[in-house]
Amino acid sequence: MIKIFISYCHKDETLISKFLNHLSPLKNNGLITEWIDRKINTGEDFQENIDNALENADIICLMISDNFLASNACIKEKNDALILKNSKGIRVIPIILSPCAWTEHLELSELLATPTDGKPITKFDDQNDGWLDVIKWVKPVCKSINQIKQLKLNDSFNSFLNSADILSKSHHNKETVELKDIYVFPKLKKYDDVEIAQKYDSENLITEILNFNKIIIAGENQAGKTTICKIIYKIYLNLNYIPVYVEDDNLFLGNPLAKLEKSFQEQYDNISFNEIEQNRIIPIVDNFHFAKHQDKYIESFRDFKYQVFIVDDIFGLNIKNQNLIKDYNKFKIREFSPLERDKLIRKWIQIKENDLIEINPNHLNQSLDEKTEMIENSLGVIFGKGIMPSYPFFILSLLAAQDIQKPLDQDITSQGHCYQALIYLYLRKEGVNNNQIDIYSNFLTELAFYIYDNGSNSLPNDKFQIFIERYKANFNLPIPLNDILKVLNNVNICRFDSFNQFSFCYTYIYYFFIAKYISENIDKQKGLVTKIISNIHKDENAYITIFIAHHSKSNYLLDELLLSAEMLFEKYEPSTLETDELDFFDKHEDKIVKSILPSYEHNPTEERQKALITKSEIEENENDDKSKPEVNDEDLTDLVTNLRFSIKTVEVMGMIIKNRSGSLPLERLEYIYEQGLKVHLRILSSFFEIIKNEQTEIEFIDFVKDRINQINDERKENDEKELNKAKVEQFAREIFWNLNFGVIHGFITKAIHSLGSNNLLQIAENVSNREKTPSTFIVNQGINMWYAKSLRLDEIQKRISEKSFSKTAERLIKFKVVEHSRLHKMEFKKLKEIEEKLDMSTNKLLSDRAKNK
Repeated sequence: MIKIFISYCHKDETLISKFLNHLSPLKNNGLITEWIDRKINTGEDFQENIDNALENADIICLMISDNFLASNACIKEKNDALILKNSKGIRVIPIILSPCAWTEHLELSELLATPTDGKPITKFDDQNDGWLDVIKWVKPVCKSINQIKQLKLNDSFNSFLNSADILSKSHHNKETVELKDIYVFPKLKKYDDVEIAQKYDSENLITEILNFNKIIIAGENQAGKTTICKIIYKIYLNLNYIPVYVEDDNLFLGNPLAKLEKSFQEQYDNISFNEIEQNRIIPIVDNFHFAKHQDKYIESFRDFKYQVFIVDDIFGLNIKNQNLIKDYNKFKIREFSPLERDKLIRKWIQIKENDLIEINPNHLNQSLDEKTEMIENSLGVIFGKGIMPSYPFFILSLLAAQDIQKPLDQDITSQGHCYQALIYLYLRKEGVNNNQIDIYSNFLTELAFYIYDNGSNSLPNDKFQIFIERYKANFNLPIPLNDILKVLNNVNICRFDSFNQFSFCYTYIYYFFIAKYISENIDKQKGLVTKIISNIHKDENAYITIFIAHHSKSNYLLDELLLSAEMLFEKYEPSTLETDELDFFDKHEDKIVKSILPSYEHNPTEERQKALITKSEIEENENDDKSKPEVNDEDLTDLVTNLRFSIKTVEVMGMIIKNRSGSLPLERLEYIYEQGLKVHLRILSSFFEIIKNEQTEIEFIDFVKDRINQINDERKENDEKELNKAKVEQFAREIFWNLNFGVIHGFITKAIHSLGSNNLLQIAENVSNREKTPSTFIVNQGINMWYAKSLRLDEIQKRISEKSFSKTAERLIKFKVVEHSRLHKMEFKKLKEIEEKLDMSTNKLLSDRAKNK
């Protein structure tokens, strides 16, 4: 039944009563129900009732008169109605009751007013004729809306709309994963007229999609283009429009309107295309970049007010007359940032782990942190630019592959298995059977190494032909070459680009197969392995080393890596963070900012959200600079080069022991962990040598003082208050020592996350117990807090009371406790226990003390 909201001025009550009389036949026939404010009962919230009725209306009738236009309440309802028209597609019908200046309201004059030609009801000789004319316009609108409400999607197409496609069977705890179970709205780039992009949240399309009229959305392969089609389809459907999904494997040849009609009939049951109000139809054309005659479609659909085209590249459309698309709103799907990845991983976890979350309030965070680290390692974002696109398809495929147990007789690591499963998923999707997988795998392995060995990331056609000749001379190729190349092209594993260069489409696939070749020929490639490790500070070499370790447990690779690590900052002893070592630092304890526990009412979800926002901004800035080349060694000082080399080396060592935690001997695991940790601790020792020199502090303070004096001179010229010169030096010293503390904290945190894992808790514990230093203790406790969600308060209390435990080390472990408390659910009594045992204060306690001063 159609709901009609009647907006009127009470001074026009008599005319409204006549309108209600003329609506009665429609009401009696069960077509409509009307709402006016007379229906509000005494004692009910008047405005809330009006707002709810307005929001839920199908049609809003604005009863326009001079009284209406003079009423603030009526004008507000008119404005609200027009907002709802634009955001929800609600029909708004102005009904002119009496002569008035309604055309002065531009937004009203743009609507089709009734009676015909906007003739006022009071100007009819017999007002009943006027009302009959109004009903003549209202009734078809009601029938159209009713017809749309009764539309039923074909069962097959409805299944398509709700399907997660290739990921439908990806979750071992749910028989069929639906789109709603895993969908997260992506961020888009919205381009203006001069092709400058602004970030746009696609979730806003729910309320704003009607503001855009004609839309083009671009996305890379596997970016989720078809998925966003489905979501947009449902949004339009909920707004009482009739979306029609158009897709064609045959280059969109033929009559576009005939194709639209055919698609409509395939999607909706029991209704003819010609019966539908055409201005409510919205074509949604998927994979439009495959259309041979794109101009033809654009021209054929020009009369549809709303339409959506999905393409791979906005600026690569083959449209001769660019004026045809100048009025289109252009968007591009962005890769998921840490914020969207977090939402997606949460959805995945909650499909199967709700019971565990209910039992243990920190289980969600533990599972979330573990899976987030696995995803970030797999995407390669730990090194900056990444090797795999951060789109939902890849993230969900990795999560699914992680849940599938790999065959026990394989040397490949669990994470390596995830990459392999994803590649095989591509091939099987294109019809490659299990007997053929090995043929494709060997072809790709030889091809990847041939490209790499040629010192490039791609091959020109002539060199590619040389490769094919060599391959056929050495290997059996029972599948026709053209069939292989067609499959690899269709699944976006590798292809010829527009420069006629043959290359891999994704960096992770390229590195995966290069490393596979090296690991299978490790005895012949030892020189190459040594070269790669000696240049491991370069991203490509770091990734290839990790992939080699995924494929093989080669002792040669690990020995070379350990030898390299042991030589880093070798003239320094690993820092212990003991009192004797940090006596010079502890003297400045009063200058270091104190670690403050969160208030008792703190919300860890909000704290995590803040951290994700910051992380997302950093990652998005790096993604925007993807075309920026890697920094050359020649542009860096020796110290910076050594630091980059050292940090990358430890990251790679950490990745290896995390992925080989169950297959490397215990003694080997401990040794790699220990050597990786000692690299970071030797860097700290070198840092202490620099800042221990009083000249370093003097030079820094002089620099800060000079800068502040310049600011003072500028303030003096502008007649502004100068900074207190007496406090300038004190301020400069505080900056110096807090920056130094930040460096120490940063390296300790880096060690925790580079080398820590839930599977390496005992390894960290063993090394800590053997070394018995504050530094190894802090790293061990940090690993326990982050990976096991375990805060061992009594151990920390006991250890910091020891004389050898420096004040700086105590400050570090307290900072780690604060970080843990902020990001995890913490009972009131547990926070109180931390306060008492570690002699710390909460934010709430500090604010209360401030108020009492």
